[in-house]
Amino acid sequence: MVNTTLPNRRLLLLTLGLTYIAIGMLGALPGASLIRLAMNTHVSLEVAGTMFAISAFGSMLGTVLSGFLMRCIQPKYLLLLGLCLLGSGSTTIVLTSSFPVLLLGQMVIGLAFGFIDPSLNTIATLTFQERLASDLNTLHGLFGLGSLLGPLILAFGLHFFQSLELSYFVGAGVAAVAILLLLLQRLPELVRQATNVEHKRAANRELWNVLRQGLLWLMVFQVSLFAAAEIGFGNWIVTAVSQSAALSLAQTAPVATAFFFGLMAGRLGGAQVLRRGWISEASLLSVSLCGGVLCGAIVALFSGQVLVSYVASALVGCCYGPLEPSMMAITSRRFVQAIGPVSSLLIISTNVTSMLVPAAMGLLIPALGINWVMAIPALCCAFAVLPMVLANRAQLESQIDHHEG
Repeated sequence: MVNTTLPNRRLLLLTLGLTYIAIGMLGALPGASLIRLAMNTHVSLEVAGTMFAISAFGSMLGTVLSGFLMRCIQPKYLLLLGLCLLGSGSTTIVLTSSFPVLLLGQMVIGLAFGFIDPSLNTIATLTFQERLASDLNTLHGLFGLGSLLGPLILAFGLHFFQSLELSYFVGAGVAAVAILLLLLQRLPELVRQATNVEHKRAANRELWNVLRQGLLWLMVFQVSLFAAAEIGFGNWIVTAVSQSAALSLAQTAPVATAFFFGLMAGRLGGAQVLRRGWISEASLLSVSLCGGVLCGAIVALFSGQVLVSYVASALVGCCYGPLEPSMMAITSRRFVQAIGPVSSLLIISTNVTSMLVPAAMGLLIPALGINWVMAIPALCCAFAVLPMVLANRAQLESQIDHHEG
């Protein structure tokens, strides 16, 4: 149950959109500016790269903590805390000349992502239940826009002003605007936890009953597979095309831009077709899943053909785009009575597979070759078909039992 006071939905959607743009920008900047950050802190690239592991650990820790904190802190204030940490951590890493402080800043950024993601998902679920899949696709598409804008502003600042700080300050400024807009709005709230011992036990039993449902874990498994496919493909596509076509990274790097542009277009386009009622959520998932498998296989087979790789990578992005946000929307809406823990569970599952699958792809390259390794994202989508069928069957049986009861 939630507070019945409804916010201005358009203003809230704008605010959450700005939040996604901010985290897209500030999430992409450390990787894009790694060379300069290493120079600023006087360490090698290999040493500087450890900051990504620190950030991932911080994100996992923040997600776990948010699952507990959301039982006593409303998601609005958790989101505000995450945005404050994101802005301060990003400002710290770009201004410091100390590597330990850089690592601390990355840890803070990781914690920020861990706080922001579940609280954003919870707020969106409570506010936009009837069109959640459409709005989540829009918001995730804006995250992709931020991920594209961050490196572009970085290049602009370095080229015209020799300023590394400009892009980080712009990202922090967008986060500050989102904070201001959040402070001015009243959002739906989760019911406060009962202080009565019996009520607490009843709430814990209800949560345990949700976590014991096989349907939830099938849905979580699907989301994690979709995240693994997206991150795995995005991390390795440039290397795959570069090695297969024997071209420099400078010539093949834009293939990643094609993929991320397709990812953004797929999410924004998916949001529109859902909003206009041209296609159902289940149909959009099925079409995107089949397209992701087919286009991913084409990239794996023809990664040495540069033009084919560019076009197919953009199509892979279009197909992958709606998968994760649509599945998260369906899962969140289905288990809205335990949205806080369920949101944390979804984010944790995507974090785990997003770390494991790309790392496994790198380890398998010497044994399988880059082409076979690039088939793994497509296989992740193919493996999602079985849990999707089982989840649909379990949900149908649950609905039948509910009507009969």
